[in-house]
Amino acid sequence: MISVGFASLWRFMEEMDHGSLRLRDVERARVVHGAADRRPGRLIGAAIALVSIVLVAPAALAQTYTVEVNPTLNGLDVKIETVAMTGMLVVKLTNDTDQKVRCKLRYDASPQTPYRSIVNIDPGETEQNVFNAQRKWFAVAVEVECEAAKP
Repeated sequence: MISVGFASLWRFMEEMDHGSLRLRDVERARVVHGAADRRPGRLIGAAIALVSIVLVAPAALAQTYTVEVNPTLNGLDVKIETVAMTGMLVVKLTNDTDQKVRCKLRYDASPQTPYRSIVNIDPGETEQNVFNAQRKWFAVAVEVECEAAKP
């Protein structure tokens, strides 16, 4: 019977020091189960962080370099389209002639080592060539030289 008296005294002291047991259990459940925090300051801070990420992220992922294309098409009807992205440059070549075309591409993105590639394009088809960044670019010059492919 003496232990019962001490247990109630212990519970009474715990309620005085830490608030009611019910409130403490609710707080524990909130932490353990990840319930939303009811403090408005944190919600506003989280909302501001989310809005800033949504607004700033596209600008951070946008192209930060210029692309200069120098074509030598030799009278062939070849359409050149560049798609600039962060960390890579995609060059799409469309052959609008009735013969197979061979295009030589030379990428110069200083301070990166120049890169060369050859693309064969069937009549009426579109091929793409990808140039990946190994260092930070500021400008990329692409020389495209196309000629009729030899059979």
